[in-house]
Amino acid sequence: MNILLPHRYKKLGALLAPLGFALWLVMQMGYIKNILAYLFGQPNINYVGSAHHVLNVAAAILGFICFLAGLFFVTFSKEKVEDEMVKKTRLDSFQFAALVQILFAIIGFLFILFAGDPGQGRMMLFFIGLVTLFWVSFIGRFNYILHVKYKQ
Repeated sequence: MNILLPHRYKKLGALLAPLGFALWLVMQMGYIKNILAYLFGQPNINYVGSAHHVLNVAAAILGFICFLAGLFFVTFSKEKVEDEMVKKTRLDSFQFAALVQILFAIIGFLFILFAGDPGQGRMMLFFIGLVTLFWVSFIGRFNYILHVKYKQ
């Protein structure tokens, strides 16, 4: 079953993933809230009205969805030359990413067991990291093997 996207989506994903991550990071650091307060003339920057809150959350969701879509496009796009070596490298990289994710989950849950309740926010961050670690480790290993190791 070959469900890979055309190669041109890899470039779109390489642009979309960092932009989405940057938007999400800017929102997490509070810059969106500050910009909205400045634009709408709020004297107290720490004040967050309902419209401010909705725009702030929308920026976070949009940024994270763009990041995940970019990772998806990079991961599931064909290479310029799609041969048996690329397919084998893709499969090996998926297996490596699954191993990294399982190890991260085991270590994380052991840390939670011994350190205590991390709270809802940190648990959410842990699970987001668990999901994105899989895709980032796959992309990193796949591109390293294909474009660095085999080029030598």
